Amino acid sequence: MRPKQLKAKDLRAFAIVPIRAIKDARMTPKTLRVLIAYCSYCDHIGRTFVSQERVGQDIGSSRSAVSNHVRKLRDYGYMVYCKPMFKGQRSTSNRIVYDPQVKHEETLRSRLTAKQQMQLNEAETMARMQEQINQDGTNTSFELEHSKLREEFQCFTTDYFTRAIGAGWRIKPDVVQSAAIMLANQAVELLTEPHSNKDAAA
Repeated sequence: MRPKQLKAKDLRAFAIVPIRAIKDARMTPKTLRVLIAYCSYCDHIGRTFVSQERVGQDIGSSRSAVSNHVRKLRDYGYMVYCKPMFKGQRSTSNRIVYDPQVKHEETLRSRLTAKQQMQLNEAETMARMQEQINQDGTNTSFELEHSKLREEFQCFTTDYFTRAIGAGWRIKPDVVQSAAIMLANQAVELLTEPHSNKDAAA
């Protein structure tokens, strides 16, 4: 029997919303709530692949009601479609429009700080990993713990490189993220499942 799938803990604490929305006379309270819900799932460039079902659960509305408000948000210029975050993504990718003058994701990326770009890359990597877990049906406590350990090691390695750079050591900024991911993957591959019959590493 397959172990019961675990629900990931909701770590959202706030949402960044386009300020023009509160001045828009077309914006009804319900449409604004849908916008805020979507914004709570956005990354640094405003992208989100949260489903309408999930947004409906957050605000206590049906999927059809959310869909109606999403249509209004697109008409009002607050939401646009964007390319999928990763290959095989099943949900629709949307982008919240904070600045109507900016049309391309590349421009948004170029405006991020080095730290924000690193965080964005980390989020994209974790999203791909979580989607793979969901597709494989292996969202067990072990798999979630494995992903958590990988993420923690990656953050630790990134922090190590950051402190090394601060101390005067040199490394190309674009290498830091890829190196952190590579080392994290290598580290978790050395682990064996708790209470398994496999020989423990010496």
